[in-house]
Amino acid sequence: MRILAFGAHPDDIEFHIAGTLAKYAARGDEVYMCVATNGEIGSYGMTRKEIAELRRKEAQASADVIGAKLIWLGYEDEMLFDNRETRMAFIEAIRIARPDVIFAPPKYNDYNQDHDICGYLAFECRVLATVKLMETEHPVIDHLPPLFYCTSASGIDSKTNPQYFVDITDTFETKQKMLACHASQCGDWSRDAFGVSYTQMLSVESRFYASACGTANVSHVEAFALATDWPIIAGAHKLLP
Repeated sequence: MRILAFGAHPDDIEFHIAGTLAKYAARGDEVYMCVATNGEIGSYGMTRKEIAELRRKEAQASADVIGAKLIWLGYEDEMLFDNRETRMAFIEAIRIARPDVIFAPPKYNDYNQDHDICGYLAFECRVLATVKLMETEHPVIDHLPPLFYCTSASGIDSKTNPQYFVDITDTFETKQKMLACHASQCGDWSRDAFGVSYTQMLSVESRFYASACGTANVSHVEAFALATDWPIIAGAHKLLP
C-alpha cells in the first residue's frame, strides 16, 4: 500500500499519526509525509531563515526513522490559505504519493488556522487529484483514496468524534523517536511558548485513547475519524493497520 499523511507544521504528523505510519512502514508499505509550512516562527533565538532550514532537516530526520519520503511544500508558517497555489500544491503532493489512504488534521475549529486549512485542502484536493483537467507535473490518480482525520492538537476532541482506534503500543517508541527529531521544538520552545512538554503531551493523548478502548495489553492508541462527506468509500476502515 501507499500511505500519505499531511501535517500543517513540521512536527504535527508526529503527534497524531506517527505511530500508525510506523506500523504501515514496518509491514513494508510506502509512506509519504507531506509538511505544508516551514515552521519559520518556531524559535526565540534564530532568524526565520535559520529555523526554517533547521526544521526541514528535523522533518527529514523524522521521516528517515521509518524510511518515509518527505514532501516539503514550504509555505510560510501561520500563513497557509486556501487559494489556487496551495490547492495545486496539495493536488501535486497527492499525485506524487498516489496513496491508497490519506491522513490529515481535522478541517474544523482547531486553535490554529494552519491546521484547519491543511485538513480542508487535503479533503478538497483528494478529489481534484482524480480530475484529468486539473493539470500538474504528475499525472492524475486513478482512484479516490479515503481520508482519515487525526485528533486535533488540543487532544480530547468532541468535534472530530473519533471512530477508529489503532493500537500503537508496539510502535510508540518509534513515535517518540520521530518527535525527538524535532529537538528545536521539544525543549525550551514548547515550555516557553505554551507552558507544556511536547513529549508529555504525546504520551498523555495516546494513553487516554488506550484507556477509552478498555482493551488489555493496549497502552497507546491513535484515534481517527473517517471523512464521510460525499463520496463515501465503503469499507475504508479495513485499510487501517
